[in-house]
Amino acid sequence: MRFGSQFEISLNTLDSNFQKVKSICKSNEVIFMVKADAYGHGLVPITRFSFNELGIREFGCASLGEGTTLRKELPKDFFEIYIFSDLGLSDPELREFYSALRLTPIISNERDLSIFLEDENFKNIPLCLKFNTGMNRLGLEISRMDEIIKTLKIAGRKSIDHLMTHLACASLSIENKKNAQQFERFEQIKTTLKSSGIKVDKTSISNSGAIEQGAGLKESHVRPGLMMYGPSSLIPAISSQSKYDGELISSLKTKIISINSIKKGTPIGYGANVCPASGNVYIAALGYGDGFSTFNQGVEIEYMENTFKVVGRVNMDMAHLLLEDENTCQLKENDSFVIWSRETDNFKRICERSKMIPYEVLTSVTSRVPKIYVD
Repeated sequence: MRFGSQFEISLNTLDSNFQKVKSICKSNEVIFMVKADAYGHGLVPITRFSFNELGIREFGCASLGEGTTLRKELPKDFFEIYIFSDLGLSDPELREFYSALRLTPIISNERDLSIFLEDENFKNIPLCLKFNTGMNRLGLEISRMDEIIKTLKIAGRKSIDHLMTHLACASLSIENKKNAQQFERFEQIKTTLKSSGIKVDKTSISNSGAIEQGAGLKESHVRPGLMMYGPSSLIPAISSQSKYDGELISSLKTKIISINSIKKGTPIGYGANVCPASGNVYIAALGYGDGFSTFNQGVEIEYMENTFKVVGRVNMDMAHLLLEDENTCQLKENDSFVIWSRETDNFKRICERSKMIPYEVLTSVTSRVPKIYVD
């Protein structure tokens, strides 16, 4: 555990982001994606706040383990938990968690569908099916529609509680050919089910990128993930098309543990990488053991009206921040240093220079950095 570093999370900003999402999706119900420890922000605290203060009643997890954690930590709160990928339905012992803890699996293959329809553990669990419309990752195959419908009818099922699919290219223009094909295929699936006498109660297709572009809103639900935490899902080339102007909900802060004067060309740290310029090197108490990646070498970080550059190799516990000679700074040892915040573009710079997407940067912050919830 760090004492001088912290991952500060603004719950007021999460609230603001949610209101902005709802301003786009006025008529849609929301499944808030809180997988991967709520994208690094804390699974239980984020879910608790979203349920109690934002009124969200449906949450999405990736694994059964995430779902069981939520239900055990928040047992008195009545909300729906969907498990999207790592279901564990092949294990009879794990199947019991679904009925005992009121969890809903998103069925994406025929093996799991058969288990779901035959096992008494799922007798009172909503049937949710995910179809592959072009992502080619998880999803029931459209070419098997006749067999799937037959299986449902043999089991006495006349309805599907929630039908969904996943867009592969939502970060691109929603008018992209790939996206257009997926929307069209989803419509075909709905039409086929309806004509076969299978009722569909709820539907969803839109993840963050689609929501930002106002697409897929005729479905009953949307599934915002990254956008709730602030960053856009759209590639820079089409960012101007976004209807969303969310704000990063987190700040990553550390402290300076040492300050050294250095000359250009002096070896520094592991690998003896030479310092690219003369100046002062500020040693920050943050390394890849905290989630500050080695890919951040060369990243420029704005702080106190100065530009610091990550030099040398980031190691497990520390990073070197160079301030070149011509600049002055009042930073002292044990002073705080903000890596990124809601008020700067540092987070965006880190993503661009490290070539990591926002998801990776946020979920990389480890448990060694305390999470502090404000507002």
